Amino acid sequence: MGVFDRFRGWVGGRGRETLLARRAELRGDLAKAVELYGLASAPEEAARVMLLRGDAETDIRVRMRHYTQAVATAPEAHAIRAEARRKRAALVIAQFGGTALSEAGRRELRAAGVELLAVDDAVEAAEAFRLAGDTEGEAKALTQAGDVDGLESLLGEQQRQERTGRERTDVHRNVDVLAAEGRRREAVVAAERWLASHEDAALRDRAETLKARRARGPVARVVIRGKAVCLVLGEDVVIGRTEGALHVASHAISRKHLRIAREGTAVVVRDLGTRNGTQLRGMNLVGAIPVPPSGAPIELMLGKEVRVIVALASSIEGGVTVELGGDTFLAPLGRARIAGVPWELEMGADEWIELVANGAAPYLVDVSLAERSTLLVGDAVSAERGGPEVLRMASE
Repeated sequence: MGVFDRFRGWVGGRGRETLLARRAELRGDLAKAVELYGLASAPEEAARVMLLRGDAETDIRVRMRHYTQAVATAPEAHAIRAEARRKRAALVIAQFGGTALSEAGRRELRAAGVELLAVDDAVEAAEAFRLAGDTEGEAKALTQAGDVDGLESLLGEQQRQERTGRERTDVHRNVDVLAAEGRRREAVVAAERWLASHEDAALRDRAETLKARRARGPVARVVIRGKAVCLVLGEDVVIGRTEGALHVASHAISRKHLRIAREGTAVVVRDLGTRNGTQLRGMNLVGAIPVPPSGAPIELMLGKEVRVIVALASSIEGGVTVELGGDTFLAPLGRARIAGVPWELEMGADEWIELVANGAAPYLVDVSLAERSTLLVGDAVSAERGGPEVLRMASE
């Protein structure tokens, strides 16, 4: 066969397809060009045009598909294949950079880092591994890139993170121990001290849960040896519309209306200078009126509308019972001692109810509580390890 015949065969076969592919490429019909380059057995050219299609595509998923097809189409050792792998990996980094990553996202970034290392782009590989949180991979990439400063910075950051991780573990353990011992206020303080300079969702939830479950005064709803009691903690009991321990939603009542307190050896009730007054047998109270020591109750009207009955309590020496709005409250007017044990209930300045053991350790199931414990709603306290319940903090 002569030279002319061979040229004519090339033009009529592969050469013709190549010319047609180039024409399609020049007029912008890249999809047709890819097809024709394939027919012309020119996979490197087909892959090159696939990259052009990917570069022009605004949809990330479609662009990724073109780059992946280019990787699969280009010959193994060809520069076009390396470029396609680089572009595909760079697109993964752009897609996941700066976002909250799932495990699947981390896997894709690690795979991108491996691919970039394979095409000798160690700098971009280090970025992919960094975003994936793969310190070992990042260190390998920085070493391959010869970035000594970056490697030293990475190792220093890794040491700092390890130190912070140990500190975080210690803080969590300390908060758990404090909470288990009944020192919940100290547990919240320890958690909030750490949270002031660290983002820690688990510890934040722990602290918020403790605060949400606080048993708060001055009214404490408790169950003592199976009997429900509504205690009013503090040295006195103030009844009012919006202030004091006990509130009454009536416009006949002043903000602070009536005070019950111990004065000397007597327990007295005193109107607090209110607009509508406090009546005893229809007469307005003037000054302090003692509660009868015989235990006989006195019935008062607050603002001529709201009835309240006050009597000395038989269950607590020096305390009183207050009947108001259908509820009965027990007010020790001082220390709230728990019968049968030396424990006392007190209210802190933050209204958190505290259990004072007075040397007789209380137990929460089988854990011994501190001498002074801050209580949570639902706490069931016994006088011995695993013993019967003595005191339980009920919900409001």
